[in-house]
Amino acid sequence: MEYESFENALEQLKKIIKTFEENENISIDELLKNYEEGMKAYSFCAKKLEDTQKKIKIIDENFD
Repeated sequence: MEYESFENALEQLKKIIKTFEENENISIDELLKNYEEGMKAYSFCAKKLEDTQKKIKIIDENFD
């Protein structure tokens, strides 16, 4: 799944977490599928935050 924005990926991650919290009888296949999708969403969010931090640092350095 490709994410359009940080917010979309974060919402997907929240849905997956909710699925884990509310479903005690999740099958191993569904667990694996959700875990994989959750890791993709998490990685997207982490990269987006890292890129944003780099951009902020560049902007800050230009105003020093």
